[in-house]
Amino acid sequence: MQRTTLRLIDMPSNYLLIDFLNKKLVDLKKKQIDEYKQKSEMIIDDLLEIPKAELYTNDFFISDKQVQKLEAAFSLLLEDMPVQHIIGKTYFYQDCFLTPPGIFIPRPETELLIDCIKNDFKDEPPKTVLDIGCGSGCIGISIANLYKSFKVTGIDISDKAIEVATKNAISLKVSNINIIKQDIFNMKPKKFDIIVSNPPYLDINEIPLLDSAVKNHDPLNALSDKEDGLKFYKYFINNLFDLLKIDGAMYFEIPKSQITNQIIDMISNNSNIESIIFKDLERNKRVIKVFFRK
Repeated sequence: MQRTTLRLIDMPSNYLLIDFLNKKLVDLKKKQIDEYKQKSEMIIDDLLEIPKAELYTNDFFISDKQVQKLEAAFSLLLEDMPVQHIIGKTYFYQDCFLTPPGIFIPRPETELLIDCIKNDFKDEPPKTVLDIGCGSGCIGISIANLYKSFKVTGIDISDKAIEVATKNAISLKVSNINIIKQDIFNMKPKKFDIIVSNPPYLDINEIPLLDSAVKNHDPLNALSDKEDGLKFYKYFINNLFDLLKIDGAMYFEIPKSQITNQIIDMISNNSNIESIIFKDLERNKRVIKVFFRK
């Protein structure tokens, strides 16, 4: 089958995109960049709007200007910058969220939080929801998008996070969410029907052990409480009566570490609450639902 040729612009050019890509793949492999081929395809799709399906079946010629844009992006990839920061967006649940540098990148496993809430709340009357440490806003906005009658509040201590989460809500035309700068530890008591959070749960001593793409680019405040990783969970459990309505539920993500056992012990030692644990696709404990004992 003969391959078709498509020039991206009218300017003369003899530079084949596939030749450029192959050279970069060699460099990325030498630098031992994880999933370098997939990340390269994502950059090309974003910058040139050429999907993977067409990239290897057509001959695309690129201009000097396009080469410069690609060089700039691939230079960041060679430095192990997350591709989600390079292209400035991440797909989460049903939508695309802005994730520029300085914003915590949503992980696919965090989508389980949304699934748990979706499983518990179907044709429900209006509920109030608090998303603690909202970051890009992906969790709270996804919930608000699923439940138009819910009133969602997203809080974070980062000015950058508030700015980006607000932009994401506007871009996705989600109006039933209020995103504000607020420290949960200094928040005036107010009770919600649903509380959700993917808190910073890493022990500060774990940070140096992380992949460079994570420890050098994800915000430290989104990774660790700068202590033992339990600060947020202790607060959630010890202040549940001040945060949660009596018939409400709290859902928070938990780490794949000994911290999870300590969280379970804290809940077990509180006679007023009980919990249900949900596992992710890899069968790891990923989400805990906490609610008042009937």
